[in-house]
Amino acid sequence: MDFGLLMDPGINIAVQNFSPAVTAFFTHGEFLDSMPWYFLIISVITFGLHPRYGVRLATVFGLNVGLNEAVKLACHMPRPYWVSAGVEAFSSHSSFGFPSGAAMSGAVLYGYIALLVRRYLVVIICCILFLVTSIVRIFCGIHFLLDILGGWILGFLLLAVFLLAAPKAEEFAGRLSRPARLALFAFVSAIPILIVVPVYLSLGGWQVPEPWIELARQQTGVVIHPDRIQYAWGATGILFGSLFGYEFLKSRGGWNPPADLKRRAGVVFAGTFSVLLINAAIPSVWVYVGITALSPQFAVFLSIAGVTFWLMAGVPSLAAKAGFSKIIPPDPAGDGIVA
Repeated sequence: MDFGLLMDPGINIAVQNFSPAVTAFFTHGEFLDSMPWYFLIISVITFGLHPRYGVRLATVFGLNVGLNEAVKLACHMPRPYWVSAGVEAFSSHSSFGFPSGAAMSGAVLYGYIALLVRRYLVVIICCILFLVTSIVRIFCGIHFLLDILGGWILGFLLLAVFLLAAPKAEEFAGRLSRPARLALFAFVSAIPILIVVPVYLSLGGWQVPEPWIELARQQTGVVIHPDRIQYAWGATGILFGSLFGYEFLKSRGGWNPPADLKRRAGVVFAGTFSVLLINAAIPSVWVYVGITALSPQFAVFLSIAGVTFWLMAGVPSLAAKAGFSKIIPPDPAGDGIVA
């Protein structure tokens, strides 16, 4: 199928050669589509506003990652530097190009935060981050314009569906017994795997074109394997750790951030730092005990689930014990999601 300018690598080439200084600036922005950055955002919302908003943001983000990989595998479309030697690749990416995961994540995360906070400055910052995250992908030679537009559309659609469905889902979860609610959370956590695996199997005997593999190898020295499942286990970990972590926190009474802004800022800083530190360190633990060698996918799940559980349950509980706000008395009519 011919998408014309939307899949024209000439756009990437023109953008990259417009100004070396501008290109250098934007290519340093790839960290905006990384797990540490996303953990930072979710941590700030969780510790700075309330865990209920953090768990919602983490949930829609985890679903977004799973949906993105499912669509990537279903469409199996190339990245610019796989098909054009004129496009410089500033990083290596082994997954398919359409739709852009960075664009989808930007639409979901920054769209949710802008709608949640609704402050002029916050909305402006979210819009800037959203646009810059997407533009970076063009400058880095890793996405066509079509990938970005597709990511925006799918991301905003997912966010709209989530915002409409979440209140009813939370109300339903609140009426369940705790064992039934935990079973529901386990099912929700498995959604990325459940939607990605059938699409992966549908690829059948489809082979990645050799020219794609060769051009990618020439550019980055890395052999791509886009026809493999790469992100669904991590997405499942995000959902599992967040949902079970918040349920654990609720079972302990819940937690409110401190009313004093300085104390709240201290929790945000210390809590976020601890989340990023654990995220950097925990994969080495699974390597040391041999889980990574036994099952890399399970090690990824354990790592992400561990980080998000600490984010959602560990930090608020520790903050409460340290006197930074107090545990909220349990609400017998609580729904298990909303405090």
